[in-house]
Amino acid sequence: MFVRSIRALVITIVVVLVIIAIPVVQLVRPVPVPTVTLASTISNSRVPGAAPTFQWPKQGQAAISAVGIGSFGQSGSQASVPIASVTKVMTAYLVLKKHPLALGQQGPSITVTPADVDIYKQDLAKSESVVKVQAGEKLTEREALEGLLLPSGNNIGSLLAKWCDGSEANFVQEMNATAKQMGLTHTHYADATGYSPESRSDAVDQVKLFSRAMENATFRSVVAEAQAYLPVAGLVYNVNSKIGHGTIIGGKTGSTSEAGGCFVFAAQKVVGTKTVLIVGAVLGQMGLQELDTALNDGVVLAKDAQAALRPVQVLRAGDTVGTLNAPWTNQLTLSTNQGVTMVGWPGLEIRETFQPAKLGSTIAAGSTVGTLNVQVGQQTQKLPVRTSQALPAPSLTWRLKRL
Repeated sequence: MFVRSIRALVITIVVVLVIIAIPVVQLVRPVPVPTVTLASTISNSRVPGAAPTFQWPKQGQAAISAVGIGSFGQSGSQASVPIASVTKVMTAYLVLKKHPLALGQQGPSITVTPADVDIYKQDLAKSESVVKVQAGEKLTEREALEGLLLPSGNNIGSLLAKWCDGSEANFVQEMNATAKQMGLTHTHYADATGYSPESRSDAVDQVKLFSRAMENATFRSVVAEAQAYLPVAGLVYNVNSKIGHGTIIGGKTGSTSEAGGCFVFAAQKVVGTKTVLIVGAVLGQMGLQELDTALNDGVVLAKDAQAALRPVQVLRAGDTVGTLNAPWTNQLTLSTNQGVTMVGWPGLEIRETFQPAKLGSTIAAGSTVGTLNVQVGQQTQKLPVRTSQALPAPSLTWRLKRL
């Protein structure tokens, strides 16, 4: 009887302890962190509307992009092919990288040597594109770049390569190293001028390179010139005959029997408050008027790109962007006081990601709960996300009853 009494007492004590322990445990258990669910209206999608159409060249290859936004697309097999004097884009880019030249400056003088004159005569004898020079002539860096990029003087390419690195062979090594650093995987240079058919690339690589080159104000200003005056050669004209006629704001031509007609080019369009740079490349145009074909195809592509660009409104200020969810209360609406309007075209991808702030179990109304990253193509805008209502602390009853 005594044993039974002791057993009953122990059971009673255990039951009492359990009854006391359960609410204690419930009260000390960590409260779940509130979670955010993004609204379906801005879930990963694409800019609505019919995708733009492009009048691609009927032969060769081409590519075109809106810089900082994305690629419109490409045509033809993006194989590595001869690119003729389009090679000189890398030559000029590397010269300006090694010898920076501010916009409006002429830069250091380069003295033409008898060896430079011999190269001029040799190139002339082979019917290459040349700029007349004479021994003792002094060309400023800018004048040399004009001779390289406007009349496309092969002898000026050799002169600049020797001026930069002591020899064209050394300079070409740097050209290839730079191409590798830039991720131009289908590009290889055999000379500084493009006369060699072993200087090769594809349209996609050349769009990347020309986009980078156009970031340099001096390069951009030189390829925009219709003509220039050089000390011995006198007035020289840009082979890019489309300069000054509205659509094309810069470019570089190339033409050999192996490469056909080639043209890398830039255009632009103002969309809202943003000026968008358009860069394209047309390679491998063959026929009786191969260079004219490449030039005309470039203009058509540039106009197609201009027509495609438009403002893209992803969000308006005050739009609901999601909900804040906590198991002890109703969903709270999340919004941003900023709108999102970028530049794009129908079919361009829209993405969003959310970076939550460190959230507690109570949140005051108007508090920032995280950052919404909205991406349209390659453009990104960051928006603070706020809750318009306060998140109350979980009640004692909820904490005791939760499973």
